[in-house]
Amino acid sequence: MLGFLKSHHPLRHARSFKYAFQGILRALIEEPNFRVQVVIVLISVLLGFHFNITNTEWGLLILSMGLLLMAEVLNTVVEDTIDFFIKDFDEGIKVIKDLSAGFVLITAITALVILVLIFWPYFTILLPA
Repeated sequence: MLGFLKSHHPLRHARSFKYAFQGILRALIEEPNFRVQVVIVLISVLLGFHFNITNTEWGLLILSMGLLLMAEVLNTVVEDTIDFFIKDFDEGIKVIKDLSAGFVLITAITALVILVLIFWPYFTILLPA
């Protein structure tokens, strides 16, 4: 019983958040693509506030942008793990890394389509007739 309480101690949870934020900070510092995607997220959020998008649009925006950032972090985890254990070139490893990068690309294209679907109507209102 005490083991259960120890594993759910509030200080342990606080440390978990600290480690998670350290991981995000590391991605910001070391991963240029992650930084670009964070800028895209920030611009999207600012546009959302500017155009006063609906709650449904906010949900889609947050979900797609969150998935984009998660995909980039996951890709980094896959590549760094492989690089840590395998130093030589291997065709099978190349396939794994390419698939991981493809996962990010699919997520980015999906997020872009969602951004266009959300913001295109707002921008067309601004265009002269």
